[in-house]
Amino acid sequence: MILSLLIPSLFSCSTPAIDSGGLPDTDVGPTAVATADPTSGAAPLDLTLSGLGSSAGSQPLESYQWSLSDGSVAEGETVTTTLVDAGVHSFTLTVVDEAGLSDEASVQVEVEVEGDCPDIDDATVAGTMSWGEVSGLASASTEGILWAHSDAQGAGALIYAITTDAALVGTFELAGVEDHDFEDIARGPGPAEGVSYLYVGDTGDNSEHRSSVQVYRFEEPSSVSGGTITGVETIELTYPDGARDAESLLVDPLTGDLLLVERDRDDQGVSGVYVAEAPLSTTGPTELTKRGTLVFGTDPMPGDVDAVGADVSPDGTLAVVRTHDRVWAFIRDPAQPLYTAFESPVCATPEVDESKGEAVAFAWDGSGYYTGGEGSSQPLHWYGIR
Repeated sequence: MILSLLIPSLFSCSTPAIDSGGLPDTDVGPTAVATADPTSGAAPLDLTLSGLGSSAGSQPLESYQWSLSDGSVAEGETVTTTLVDAGVHSFTLTVVDEAGLSDEASVQVEVEVEGDCPDIDDATVAGTMSWGEVSGLASASTEGILWAHSDAQGAGALIYAITTDAALVGTFELAGVEDHDFEDIARGPGPAEGVSYLYVGDTGDNSEHRSSVQVYRFEEPSSVSGGTITGVETIELTYPDGARDAESLLVDPLTGDLLLVERDRDDQGVSGVYVAEAPLSTTGPTELTKRGTLVFGTDPMPGDVDAVGADVSPDGTLAVVRTHDRVWAFIRDPAQPLYTAFESPVCATPEVDESKGEAVAFAWDGSGYYTGGEGSSQPLHWYGIR
């Protein structure tokens, strides 16, 4: 009786399904995950982009490629960059596996710019320098005149007074000075209180072999009709880390400190900022102090790598350093030394369209700045500041 009850139950069992092991018919591609740290903040914002959350499919991941907000491309699971422009920046990560399959993911970062970056107008042509070329410019202490010089070697130790529409009105020779490589000119205070001085930087050194460089100082001429300038003082300067080529000279209108910005002859754009504090010695060499570094040619200052001119506004609150294609502006706290301006966020400025442009100078009242280039009959450009 018991046997008859068990036999039907044995034969009623169903046959189990066969498991194929879940093998895919095709490769499964990767999955991209893009993150940013931080996702918002004030400029300059140091940013880390990460693709570490991305996962492989059937094949191992082979590459991580980031499309950055400035149009450039970077490789790596993580990359770092610095953002200076206000707004929302988008970054796209593309991951590719060994089978060539890919996936994309994007992340956005919002940047706010602190401080009072000025609004700067696009360039207009103020005039044409049909009389010669300029390598350096500085405003005169009166409206309508700029001081200029060339770096044409063998032309003599000359400076020029030109109008703000580029006409030559006077040529001056510096008595007792033998020019080596004039590169920039600045106007600022000096040893006599209330007196305006001009500073001419004989600081060019293309081959970087000069044991010292010179800046020549003299009282700003009261007449612009030309002549010979006597009583020129020599400020001899040395670098703490070997010879450098410097084509950018600034004199702080608030303190009289002198700054040189290096032109990197290795074409990497890594430019040291060197300072000689006032009062400036004219009796022996002064060793400059390195107070910072600017890097041109990459974010946040892309484009040309050569620092070739500089100036500071008459009130000391805005410093500019130019390359061949841009003028980079920096806000300065007047309670701090001038070199600290280069630690602040860089401000957006219009591009410069000049043939071998090297000169920049603020207007006498700070209402804008002028730029000019070397070569025959180059334009003098004007940029208004609002």
